[in-house]
Amino acid sequence: MDGYCSRDPEWKKEFVRYIDEERKVSKERFPVMALSTVDLDGRPSVRMVSPRGFVGDGFLKMSPKDTGQWTSDILTFCTHAQSNKVSELVNTPDVHLCCWLPNTGVQIRCSGHAHLLFHPDNPNYSTLSLDIRHRVWPRDNTQAESHEAEQDKKNARIAGGPMEPTCQDVEIDDEYIREQAFLHHSPVIQAWYSWPPPGRVRLADPSLYPSSIPNIDDKSEAEKYEANARRNYVLIFVDINKADIVNLNRYTRMLYTRRSDTSWSITEVNP
Repeated sequence: MDGYCSRDPEWKKEFVRYIDEERKVSKERFPVMALSTVDLDGRPSVRMVSPRGFVGDGFLKMSPKDTGQWTSDILTFCTHAQSNKVSELVNTPDVHLCCWLPNTGVQIRCSGHAHLLFHPDNPNYSTLSLDIRHRVWPRDNTQAESHEAEQDKKNARIAGGPMEPTCQDVEIDDEYIREQAFLHHSPVIQAWYSWPPPGRVRLADPSLYPSSIPNIDDKSEAEKYEANARRNYVLIFVDINKADIVNLNRYTRMLYTRRSDTSWSITEVNP
């Protein structure tokens, strides 16, 4: 991960600290998390997902012009457009994510609202319902931060006090973010998105299940599978509003709740 910056909410700082500690042993970029949704019959549904990271961090740049000067607390993961979780999230966007970091003895739980971004060629495509701009801020020691600091001073002179940063200068290209997430999968995972819908009866034709699209000899067939994979790729943005972080080695538990003004309350409770 890219670490955290001073403007990150405290829950993200703790999240990143513990994951970085865990990586010293596990070498995983991001922990696998359990995703809980509500199925169409109103029952809980849970499965493991591998988050792609926070928007603005690592390869999830916000636009081709983003050189790493912006970050956010929007967590992302991906799925097949025809998976059950898509219909569940469209019906009920409330989600809960949980992971256990065995080497650090830490459990992290996050809850929030899921916003789906489909490929433009997908029949379900619509513009992203989440305005990321309100969840973005400059990284420390970047040109963006310096510019925003100057704007804050200007606002203070005009209004007689500090004003909430607006990050109007950041360019956000939703489709670029989704494309970068897709490109940074392995060829095996990319190929999986070209397969028939998950959870359905497996078909007898092995050609429907390529293990790697670049290994397909027929270029026209390879292009067809790649186009299908991209069309089936959905990036999900989770706008976190609560986090619960338990450290069983230190016997601490912290609850983080986002207020209506986007600030965060922090409460220490019994583990």
